[in-house]
Amino acid sequence: MKRMRVAVVGCGHLGAIHARLLAGRSDAQLVAVVDPFPAAREKVAVEHRCEALSEPMDLVGKVDVAIVAAPTGRHAAVALPLLEAGIDLLIEKPIAATVEEARSIVTTARRYGRTVAVGHVERFNPAWRMAVERAGRIVSIESLRLAPFTFRCMDVGVVHDLMIHDIDLVLSLEPGRLERVDAQGLIATGGHEDAVRAQLVFSSGLIAHLTASRIHPTLHRGLSLWSSEGVVSVDFQAKAVEVVAPSLAVRTGGFVADHVPLEQRATMKEKFFTDILPRESLAIPETNAIVCEHDDFLGAVRDGRQPLVPASAGAAALEIANRVIDTLRCTHFGDGDGRRTAHPQAPPIVPLPGRLRRTG
Repeated sequence: MKRMRVAVVGCGHLGAIHARLLAGRSDAQLVAVVDPFPAAREKVAVEHRCEALSEPMDLVGKVDVAIVAAPTGRHAAVALPLLEAGIDLLIEKPIAATVEEARSIVTTARRYGRTVAVGHVERFNPAWRMAVERAGRIVSIESLRLAPFTFRCMDVGVVHDLMIHDIDLVLSLEPGRLERVDAQGLIATGGHEDAVRAQLVFSSGLIAHLTASRIHPTLHRGLSLWSSEGVVSVDFQAKAVEVVAPSLAVRTGGFVADHVPLEQRATMKEKFFTDILPRESLAIPETNAIVCEHDDFLGAVRDGRQPLVPASAGAAALEIANRVIDTLRCTHFGDGDGRRTAHPQAPPIVPLPGRLRRTG
């Protein structure tokens, strides 16, 4: 098999991870890394024995594919010329800074017949895949994505930085049209929103309760799926899934709590999560989600198929993220009278299409 020539644009924290993983692949050759800062690009290039470049367009003719891990505000400026030059791309999330730029990437990829994948890496987490398989008909989702402040990704707020992961997971379930959004936020670091709680209601009836914070003392990434088959809880960090499912007695209506004799209740209470709603921890295979993301992207380019998270999915997630920001009412830490204001950096309202369809 011919090795695919690949480059990474952006040598920050995430770009360095992409470069390290790509350099270790047998089916790809890391040809170059690109960054405007000499120290950043030279460090990664020396480590992986590849070329260090300052401009993305210097990649033309040297690579087949590229990973765009530049700051979000630069995604469109980097991606569009590379697509026009015939280079397939994996663009880190969010796909772009604005919906208009995201749509331009989708349109340009189609016009030039190029493959674009978007780095919503939680789609490749084996815990998520197994949870969805076990969940049945999902009626409600509750997510918690919490992290300490890192001084990274300060060009966007927590909705575009963290919550958009869970927005993409919700949209992957094809919940229908977004009908209602309510969101509250906190601003603590002087710029964009730092913590947000949002409720999304879809035409299918699915309700998503999403919480994201980048000013939380501890790291936590998890969600719960409420479904016809029980409750499935996912811990993304530990790659763990726990299922609480109805027993046969519950399924058939044979168990009614009020009918249990008083003298049996203490014993039944002790066995509730074994006999009535049995709890099960699922064994999750050990994988690296970013490696799986690379597998999917490179395979899509090689086989001429759609990646798991195409550009249109990235654009759809960004549209919903912007709807959350449009609705957001923020409380500023230190504001003594508790005054709440509209989000200070909300983008212009962009109307959503009648249905969220993924066509590319």
